[in-house]
Amino acid sequence: MNKKNLEPGVILGDKILDSFSVFGPFIYDFPIPKGKEVQLFDLKFSSPLIGASFKSQTNIMAMWMRMGLGGAIYKTIMSKKRDGNPSPRLQDAIYKGQKGILNSLGLPGQGVDEFANGITTSKLWSFDRPLGISIGGESHNEYIENLIKIDKAFKNIDKQYFYELNISCPNTENGVTICQEPENLESLLASVRKITDAAISIKVSPDVPDKKLLEIGEIASFFEKIIINAGNTKLVKPEDVNVDPNNFSMPAGGLSGLPVLKRTISMVKLFSNFKNPIMATGGISNISHVNAAKSAGASLYGMATSLVLDPYCIPRINSQL
Repeated sequence: MNKKNLEPGVILGDKILDSFSVFGPFIYDFPIPKGKEVQLFDLKFSSPLIGASFKSQTNIMAMWMRMGLGGAIYKTIMSKKRDGNPSPRLQDAIYKGQKGILNSLGLPGQGVDEFANGITTSKLWSFDRPLGISIGGESHNEYIENLIKIDKAFKNIDKQYFYELNISCPNTENGVTICQEPENLESLLASVRKITDAAISIKVSPDVPDKKLLEIGEIASFFEKIIINAGNTKLVKPEDVNVDPNNFSMPAGGLSGLPVLKRTISMVKLFSNFKNPIMATGGISNISHVNAAKSAGASLYGMATSLVLDPYCIPRINSQL
């Protein structure tokens, strides 16, 4: 079983990437080929490849944009600053012979006030590509309060942006997520629409049964400018993915990467029965994965683990689209 701690290696890798930024024109700058644009509502993605919500370091996100992402989504923002779960919380994983990553980071990051104060001056806006702001909450009210604070900051800027509702977040009021209780999604979206008419992405967990996914799709279809983000990490125990449970701080974590691709594709097919555009997120790292998701009904392709393991997959896929 794997006993190493992957997180220090990822942090070191980010620092190395950042230190090479001066050589950007030679190693990071890959123009997106013409004709790859995807228009959704008032958003124009220069490529359908999107950085999924898992990073908050602007310098690293900027490098991926330079390599050809058509947009990116910030890591989920909560009300208060969070340190996340104790380490070790990030490990290499193997599930049914396929390599992935197991994480239980616990949404570490700055709180909504600090984020709202800095987001309008982010250098990511210089790419003129849509940026997604992922919003979480432990209650209906927390989602709305976070959204109000961020939306207020956006009132005086003219940029391409959308919001993502991370409805896979645990709701500590009753111990379940909005994904598990889709009836709460309708009231949340109704509240959101009283605040903003910006496009909204709904981040849906692969652990939710198909019956509830259909309920989510039906509710989403009642509202305008809704994107369904079909995919997140899959909840597993460390011992089930070749990770030593004594070297993982939590009893379970989220599995990402190739092992979740099959479920991503099945979710896209299910949601294709509704009118909403779909982002396929989970396991996508090459053109064959993109083509499979496209055939199933997706318009955008969220990437996370692949950006950590092989960021040069971005220009490779763009050249093959």
